[in-house]
Amino acid sequence: MLGPPSTFRVGLILTERCGAGCAHCWFGCEAEKGATITIEYAQDYIDMITGVPTIEWLSVTGGEPMLYPNLVEGVVAYASGRGLRTELVTNCWWAKSPAKAIGTLRRLSDAGLDVLNISADDFHQASIPFERVKVCFDAAKGLGLKIIVMTTVGRTSRIRLADVSRLLGEEIPAPRDVDPAVHFAIGVESPFTPVGKAALLPREEWVVGAEPLSGGCNLVLRDLGLRPDGEVLPCCSAAATLPGFGIGNLNDARLEELLATAWKVDVFRTLRERGPMGLLERPPADYVNKCHLCYEVLSGTLESIRTMQDRNR
Repeated sequence: MLGPPSTFRVGLILTERCGAGCAHCWFGCEAEKGATITIEYAQDYIDMITGVPTIEWLSVTGGEPMLYPNLVEGVVAYASGRGLRTELVTNCWWAKSPAKAIGTLRRLSDAGLDVLNISADDFHQASIPFERVKVCFDAAKGLGLKIIVMTTVGRTSRIRLADVSRLLGEEIPAPRDVDPAVHFAIGVESPFTPVGKAALLPREEWVVGAEPLSGGCNLVLRDLGLRPDGEVLPCCSAAATLPGFGIGNLNDARLEELLATAWKVDVFRTLRERGPMGLLERPPADYVNKCHLCYEVLSGTLESIRTMQDRNR
């Protein structure tokens, strides 16, 4: 049996707003709807995060954080000053010129930003010119930032990670192939999770079987999400959007207290040790990945799981 997980990262959802309107967005972000955190609350939450000594990273995410560049800069500076390493997740819509991208990223780098996480795929490029991705990438490279390129795909996607590498004119290796002495960027290609808005995409586009469904989840209670209102999510996957699946609110209790309580919940222990397959009484049908299966199981498709959750709250 595995022991309690060591939380290593918190994904701070700076805003729930995003103008891209991607078809695969299980979070359901919209241009004019959704909460945005204030710098005061962000600082309070960061203070609580640093109270958990195993947490090393703060990922500033959304929505699209760069709708609020000054807020991003303030959050990065404060988190860096408190000893956290920082990452920014963005779709690069704002990188309208090299001068704009260099100036913006230089300020963030000076504030302490360590990693730029860029989204590039068919879904994002439906509304954002790829040229902006390249402008952003080149600016980050020139400033010495580490870069992660995230490419989400369906079965017939035209833009895959290899295409992103070609369009950027730079080799973007998978994490397992990275030599830190040589590579400043890594790329991750993964299938979309058909949940939320993405559930409306044709079933023929599901990339079933690309990822194993068995085995424990190494992210639950380790890679947390944090909403603008202080709600703490047990992970940064689609299942965390389910009503009542949060582990508490930082306005009501400290993070270390919430984690200690959450680890006693059978569902989280099972997910950690055996993954969503450990919650099933029979083999699953077609699922894209563990996150897809986890969402479907915990959404109440199996009444026994709902009962188990209620019993342990």
